[in-house]
Amino acid sequence: MFKKNFMFKISILSSIVTILLLASPQKAKSQFQAPLSPTIKTETIYSQEVSPLELKQFVNVIKHFQRIEMNMQHIMAKAMKKEGLTPEKFMEINKNQRQLNPNIDNSSEDLDKFRKVVVKLEEIMNNAEKKRQSTVKMQGLALERFLKIEEIVAKSKNLQEKVQKMLGN
Repeated sequence: MFKKNFMFKISILSSIVTILLLASPQKAKSQFQAPLSPTIKTETIYSQEVSPLELKQFVNVIKHFQRIEMNMQHIMAKAMKKEGLTPEKFMEINKNQRQLNPNIDNSSEDLDKFRKVVVKLEEIMNNAEKKRQSTVKMQGLALERFLKIEEIVAKSKNLQEKVQKMLGN
């Protein structure tokens, strides 16, 4: 059970490290993609479901999320560097651990560094999640309402455009 849980956490962490490897200093792109082209009637319904104040709160939350994410990536990179691992080496060890490839032998020193980094990355992710939840509350939204607004925005091209404009993208 421990190994299964540990492997799940490793796969999540490897996704984050991949983001670190691919991250560039450009502005964050929109996370909202509408699956279908909404009709004008639908757009009006969605616009009425989210008040201008809620939309402003939502955008402020997203701005804070972007800062939290950038800070988290920076701290993760520092944690790896402190243990003497590059993101590439971390990913290599992770891949070898997941595949349980007996032909590839990571040194016990590298595995020890890897495990220390995993523990630190979990701590960083947990702290970032607490900050995100706190941010939503500080902006005056309940978490459930924030998630509902996110869902509404994802379905409304008009609201997506408004959010992008408010974000300055």
